[in-house]
Amino acid sequence: MNIPTKVVITGAGATSPYGVGVTALWEGLKAGRGCMHLVEALQSLPMVKTKVAATVPDIDYSYIPRRDRRSMSRMALYAYAAAKEALLQAGYEKAPQGLGFFMGSTLNSISKWMEITGYCHGNHLELVKTSDFLQIMNHSPLATVSQALKINGPCVGASDACATGLMNIGLAYLAVKAGFVKQALCGGTEEYHPMFSACFDIMQATSYNFNDKPNESCRPFDANRTGLVASEGCGLLFVESEESAKARGVKILAEIIGFSSNTETENMAYPSAQTLRECMQNALADAHIEPQAVDLLNAHATGTIIGDIAESQAAQTVFGSGVKINSLKGHLGHSMGASGGLETIACLKMLEEGVLLPTQNLEKLDERCAPLSYVRAQEQRPVNIIVKNSFAIGGNNCTAVLRSPL
Repeated sequence: MNIPTKVVITGAGATSPYGVGVTALWEGLKAGRGCMHLVEALQSLPMVKTKVAATVPDIDYSYIPRRDRRSMSRMALYAYAAAKEALLQAGYEKAPQGLGFFMGSTLNSISKWMEITGYCHGNHLELVKTSDFLQIMNHSPLATVSQALKINGPCVGASDACATGLMNIGLAYLAVKAGFVKQALCGGTEEYHPMFSACFDIMQATSYNFNDKPNESCRPFDANRTGLVASEGCGLLFVESEESAKARGVKILAEIIGFSSNTETENMAYPSAQTLRECMQNALADAHIEPQAVDLLNAHATGTIIGDIAESQAAQTVFGSGVKINSLKGHLGHSMGASGGLETIACLKMLEEGVLLPTQNLEKLDERCAPLSYVRAQEQRPVNIIVKNSFAIGGNNCTAVLRSPL
């Protein structure tokens, strides 16, 4: 009888508005430290209501060889740092032979696109360099980081907007489970540009009421929320078969026991509770667990009115009103393609330390949100299973189920 392949996580790497490294991310989240700030470029745009974002602090990337660094956009630099950290934690100085790489982003480098557009308008296309083109390819971070780190297995970059990070984790999980690869790096990366804020603002999805207090701007599930705050960063995991991890004697951080993805077909911008419910139910079925076994639902919840309500209603249908639920967007903002990876890393730390993080800025629950057990203060308690949601504009939804190592 064939024994199903167990897929485990043995490494994690992060670049976030808290700085480089998983430790910086986790310490910032645990302390409830704010990382949102006013953006100068938005101040001069009176038609854009939101003026706030959460960005990665200045980092010295000179340790990356120049021949690799010159072709990297900011999001690729974020990914390189995260990939190195994940590899090291998994026990590798260099990428192992045949390593898979599953990583994407919502868009490629808007900053570089704007620079090239300036050349076009000035009729100076001769100024466009090969390295410029390498920074605007759809799979630019995937390609440049895989070249720099000599990752020679299959490299696949799913781009599913806000679900990108978790979608690539799910694809890596399926690839390892099916035997397509033995080991893989996976997640998502994103670099902020004011265009993101402006576009979300046009869709009436950005926060604007708390600009005098930037760190109170994103308020998932709160009655006074006004929308999301755009962010950036990179979150990557190293996943492999349990057999591989045990043979190498490395520490297992968690097991991925279930994954599901589906698509909303009725509206490009707003999810339905039914579609979200089905996504979570399918993930639980893949994990072969009952809803009552779940200790925490880490929601996608971005602080938008329709999205928060739909997700909470779907959660109540699946888990009942007693489920513990939180969102990390009030801490981190919405890092779009990177959010699924960064928030999954936070889930790993919650499993490891037996702590539930609160939803930052949740003071008065919106009565239209389902009556769930919202985590409003840090809770120390046993945590064995966490369900993680990522839902995207465009209708791409995914849910993963994580379990503490047995």
